[in-house]
Amino acid sequence: MTIYFIIRGIPSAQDPQWGCFEFDQAKALAKLGHEVVCLSVDRRFRWYYRKFGITKQQKEGVTAYNSFLMPNTIVRKLFGEKILYKFRLWQLNKLFKRAIYEIGSPDILYSHYLFITQEAVALKKAYNIPLVAIEHWSELQKSTLSPRIQQYTKSYNNVDQLIAVCGSLQSAIKRHTNIDSKIIYNMVGGEFHYVPTPSSSIVRFITTGSLIYRKGFDLLAKAFTQLNMPKDKWKLKIIGEGEEHARLQKQIEEAGFKNNIQLVGSKNKDEIAKMLNESDIFVLPSRNENFSVAVLEALACGLPVVASICGGIRECIDDKNGLLFEVNDVDGLANCLNYMFHHYQEYDREAIAENCQARFSSEVIAKQLTGIFEDVVAKHPTKATN
Repeated sequence: MTIYFIIRGIPSAQDPQWGCFEFDQAKALAKLGHEVVCLSVDRRFRWYYRKFGITKQQKEGVTAYNSFLMPNTIVRKLFGEKILYKFRLWQLNKLFKRAIYEIGSPDILYSHYLFITQEAVALKKAYNIPLVAIEHWSELQKSTLSPRIQQYTKSYNNVDQLIAVCGSLQSAIKRHTNIDSKIIYNMVGGEFHYVPTPSSSIVRFITTGSLIYRKGFDLLAKAFTQLNMPKDKWKLKIIGEGEEHARLQKQIEEAGFKNNIQLVGSKNKDEIAKMLNESDIFVLPSRNENFSVAVLEALACGLPVVASICGGIRECIDDKNGLLFEVNDVDGLANCLNYMFHHYQEYDREAIAENCQARFSSEVIAKQLTGIFEDVVAKHPTKATN
């Protein structure tokens, strides 16, 4: 089967986390024998250099086309939202035509995230190709959607199958749009597996994610302040970069944790996997999530997890692999951290890792996706033509 992914982009040395969810799925489907092509319009404002126009690369069995001309913010400011949409769609159509000329027509289109699905729907209509859309976007979990997002959700009416990455998101989509979806969980990449490592004399906490308010990393120093754990007996590494870096660093220093809590910056997946295996406890203090891939990566490495109850976290965390606390509950977080500090060795890391792989491995999820694609194509066999 030839599958065209319509996505944000794929990871690079400059931005190792960008498009990583999408690319993990693309690699997994390619390993099952599918022809996988990724199409992305780079719409970001970034200071580093990017080549203008269309670029093509082969990466781990996947062919990826990308277009970069001008960031969204500039086009929107100069010409408005309607012109911005047409500009993005024009770029996507150019990518699509080049891909089918060089590779051939797709059996199915597969879009990630609502704002990209809106553009994928236009391709579906223009070329009469079935479209499956998967939703990860945490904005859909909010109790009220903005008018702009409400307008975007109309795109769901034009997909052949909608997928939600967890049960809570499935319920939110149904509540907001009255549209049904199927659940396929996020997958954990093949880089993440349990590797026994030497124990340490200190308890090693770890977390990973973009340094933004939604991730709740500001709660960590507050929670550790409430505890009487000896400072020479614990450390916390925070992997990631973002707009909250300076504020978090200041908070850490003011709390007296300069030698305990370390902001280690952005890392690639191999580096993250190594750091997870060299840790004892994973912490997710998020204020809003759908189905955290970071948690799955930690579980795949056998770590017990402390996590806030948001999104689909109850669908992967139970008393055998972690502890839960309410969103923004610093006291609850502190209690969980304190319990883990004293009891983390009672968790069976190998069993945690095995359970995670059995439910969320790339092969398991790729086979589930393939089943949906085959069902959709069977009902709509028409392919695109040049």
